[in-house]
Amino acid sequence: MWSNGEGAREIAGFCTVYRKVGSPLQPLVFLHGSNNNELSLADFAREVASLRPQYIPRGREPSGPSFTFFRRRKDGSIEENLKARTEELSRLLFEVAQRHGQPALLIGFSSGAITAAALMARHPAPAAGAILLRPQIPFAENCFPDLTGTPVLIVSARNDERRKRSDAAGLVNLLMAANAEAEWHELACGHGLDPEGGDIELTRAWLAKRGS
Repeated sequence: MWSNGEGAREIAGFCTVYRKVGSPLQPLVFLHGSNNNELSLADFAREVASLRPQYIPRGREPSGPSFTFFRRRKDGSIEENLKARTEELSRLLFEVAQRHGQPALLIGFSSGAITAAALMARHPAPAAGAILLRPQIPFAENCFPDLTGTPVLIVSARNDERRKRSDAAGLVNLLMAANAEAEWHELACGHGLDPEGGDIELTRAWLAKRGS
């Protein structure tokens, strides 16, 4: 049985923390970064959308002492593994969409943002849009299908030691070419979530436009 409060269960093979699943509002699926787990974005989720149904799955690939959603090869490439992992994760999105009668919005950080972008590229049906915090292009150029009207927020960081500015710029260009409603902001911080709260403020404002 699902609870209307908080709990955890396995969904489509992913250990998943959930909250407010009885709410009629549009659900959110949060995807954590590397070397993290299903609890790493729990506080952020509370801060940005405490009233919405929230699902925070744990990545299934080992990453240091914790987990990630895909693994990189020694040469840094990700496409082969990412394709397989997004296929698996799309099943979770379909289950969430079926339960709520509407697709979820994705919110991904770092490698979770890459995963969310990959889902938009290969399995967009169960996703209504995405917030991508510190993303990069998931696959080769022209990887997105027609995303007409699909809202996507990209938040990059000016002092990001793990991303180039062109990572966000290139992703924005690809999304706009796919007719997505892409919005891009750049914060004056490093790769981690902005200690000044910029990621929280931008995410709250973007969600507020969509009924949160």
